[in-house]
Amino acid sequence: MLIEQNRETITGRILSRHLIQGQSGLTLRYYIATRNGSVVAEVRGQEYVCFCPSKDLAALSKLLQHNGYRTQPLQLKSFQHLPMSAIYCRSTKDYRHLLRVAKDLGVSLHEADIKPQQRFLTERFIALDIECEGYFEHQISQAIFVITRARKAAIDVNLKAISLDFECSGHGELYSVALYGKSYRKVILVGKETDVCQVTKNNQQSFGKQEYIEFVADEAALITCLIAWFEAYDPDVIIGWAVVTFDLALLYRRAKKLGIDLTIGRQNQSLGWKVEDKYRPETLNLPGRVVLDGIDWLKAAFYHFERYSLEFVARALLGEGKAIEQVDNRLEEIETMFIQDKPALAHYNLTDSRLVWDIFESTKLFDFAIARAQLTGLELGRVGASVEAFNRLYLPHLHRSGFIAPAEPVSTGIESPGGYVMDSIPGFYKDILVFDFKSLYPSIIQTFLIDPKGLISTQGEDNLVPGFLGAQFSRNTPILPSLIAELSASREQAKQAKDLPLSQAIKIIMNSLYGVLGSRGCVFHDAKLASSITMRGHEIMLTTKAWIEALGYKVIYGDTDSTFVWLGEKHDAQDVQRFGHELAQQITEKWREKLNCQMSLTSHLVLEYETHFEQFVMPTLRGSSLGSKKRYVGAYTKADSQLEIVFKGMEQVRTDWSPLARKVQYELYERLFTHQPVEQYLQDIIESLWQGKLDQELVFQKRLKRNVEHYKSQSIPHVKAALKLFGMNGDSKVIKRGALVEYMITINGAEPTQHLQSAIDYSYYLDKQLLPIAEPVFAVLGKEITTITSNQMSLL
Repeated sequence: MLIEQNRETITGRILSRHLIQGQSGLTLRYYIATRNGSVVAEVRGQEYVCFCPSKDLAALSKLLQHNGYRTQPLQLKSFQHLPMSAIYCRSTKDYRHLLRVAKDLGVSLHEADIKPQQRFLTERFIALDIECEGYFEHQISQAIFVITRARKAAIDVNLKAISLDFECSGHGELYSVALYGKSYRKVILVGKETDVCQVTKNNQQSFGKQEYIEFVADEAALITCLIAWFEAYDPDVIIGWAVVTFDLALLYRRAKKLGIDLTIGRQNQSLGWKVEDKYRPETLNLPGRVVLDGIDWLKAAFYHFERYSLEFVARALLGEGKAIEQVDNRLEEIETMFIQDKPALAHYNLTDSRLVWDIFESTKLFDFAIARAQLTGLELGRVGASVEAFNRLYLPHLHRSGFIAPAEPVSTGIESPGGYVMDSIPGFYKDILVFDFKSLYPSIIQTFLIDPKGLISTQGEDNLVPGFLGAQFSRNTPILPSLIAELSASREQAKQAKDLPLSQAIKIIMNSLYGVLGSRGCVFHDAKLASSITMRGHEIMLTTKAWIEALGYKVIYGDTDSTFVWLGEKHDAQDVQRFGHELAQQITEKWREKLNCQMSLTSHLVLEYETHFEQFVMPTLRGSSLGSKKRYVGAYTKADSQLEIVFKGMEQVRTDWSPLARKVQYELYERLFTHQPVEQYLQDIIESLWQGKLDQELVFQKRLKRNVEHYKSQSIPHVKAALKLFGMNGDSKVIKRGALVEYMITINGAEPTQHLQSAIDYSYYLDKQLLPIAEPVFAVLGKEITTITSNQMSLL
């Protein structure tokens, strides 16, 4: 029996969004975290909706006369200024049929890919936080809040999070699961309390029985216990390392094999996948809970690491790693601990879980993920999806301006150019100042009123803003520049409040806007839009260069939004910092005056002084006198009087160079900048190389980006080494996507370090690794590197 209670208002944070097909139509279901716990909320009697030029409805008349559909003429227009009609449908089956029929008939349906549960929020400007009016409907097993009205809200809800990590056998059988959270730790472990070993292999006291360990009889009991734990602890957020693609996928497969319904979602809902056997974050369906993968979110927040293993990232960020000795052979150690020392396995498992938690805390990834969802309207936990984020931001404003989004992008065959990259002037310099335009592309969009709607709503206007490729933009209420203005203001507030996660989230979103408009995957894509951004950027960079050089300084390089200025030999370096800020302000003011006088535009272009390199090397292209691009080395003195060396695009920052090459490169430039001799150092390195003293530094490490059979060429060094290793040990894991391949170059090519059968090719390391990185340094010093190599060869 259903009982309608008094109307209430709830506010909270949307955790997950779902579409439920019922006999009377569609129900939108939202799991909302409130300050008083989670709530299941529903909007009933909803429909699919898409849009169609009114003139094309006749072609669909045979289909639309059925009861499942209804149409309504609108005041909105297409980008071609055609009258539009809405088509409504209550059934998923009927809607899919509509899409197929329209495609067969060549009828364009606009905004047809927007899901009802998303559109309901988007049209109301609701991103993450929501205020709902309605009433609770109490059913036998649960209470559902029926929404009658919803609006965006501003609320801070503390979400309950847990870090989850599984350990398993080589065949995937679950051994244990660790659960770590704020003031919480637990390990569910297959075994018996009598399995506690008293002495470890190192003759040290075992970890013994710990209060956080709960022993269970077998794998099935572990899964059943975990299901009960989810119901009792009831987390809002699950975090982990490859937590979707490994942990949850493994748990799902093992539960399925054992015939266990994996009801770890809210309201005893089962974990599932929208696409069978595709275990990806975008296909995961876990009602009422959010899953955040550490690897994906570090990348989304623009953290960069040489490798993304938990061991590597934890050591880089936290200064500690896994609780195991042989990390690369951890599977063997895990199986040994499971048999001989289960408390040690529990400690190892819990440590992994804690490391993930500490990484999220130290990088503020929780806050970043929330800020991103609040800004874009994307589901909390959704990474990527820049095009969808753009649509969520843009569409409600577009509709209120009287337009429907295009059905497909404009395709003229003309592509916009990339960012401006100047031909560099190679050499060794002192006193190089680096200037950057603050958020150049967003600033161009805001200044020059670049806007999809503004491009097509110019009728009747005389004073248009010129773009490129024939583009002209309306000055009348542009949408995108206004959105950027709001984002910019929010970012300044975040910076003043020292809210770094929010500031970073806004920066990433703003910088993604050009990429979206330049993508053929976006329905708003038009070469006129993208070119009006990048080509304007070229113009700005070239004009800025001319203005600076007119003041008597030399611009030696420019890249997208950065300008490298040489102060010259006679400049007084004592006031460099003040001069840098003054020059940046001067150029900013010149842009303000120019755009106001010539185009009646308000300039949002701001040049900022970034760095003073006391010493700077712009190398030449190999085998050429021409300057390189996107490659340089600079040095400056830090506040603690220590020299800081910055490598850009050099071998030092690339993983396809050996550790030896990178070490030698750093040492050579440090010697160059500190006026130490380089010849004897390089001679000693080459001698040690030939004597075999540096073999441990010759190992390359590279991960397989796909299974080896999917590589077009299997002569690629790390692929070749992986195949050789597989041929020797028969372990298929070494040729699968994600496998880390360690190899060296021998006289017979690349060979895995685990089974090195041929002599190391020292000539390769000398000619292909050391000499190419040493040559630019010797060229700066006016020295010939061939004299050193000749001397070395005479000693062999």
